[in-house]
Amino acid sequence: MKEQDKRAVESLCRCGMSLESVMGSFPNFPREEIEAIYNSANDVKSDAGEGIGISINCS
Repeated sequence: MKEQDKRAVESLCRCGMSLESVMGSFPNFPREEIEAIYNSANDVKSDAGEGIGISINCS
């Protein structure tokens, strides 16, 4: 897979598409590579945990 292809797959993974939807969008790409990119993109999201911990002062 070319670098541009990897970025296209990653952008779909980051916008919330399911793994099966991403694979359906790129049927000619190797499943293993798409899974690796999907897992990598979603690991970034899961590192944040339950909440980000934003504090707002409304005074």
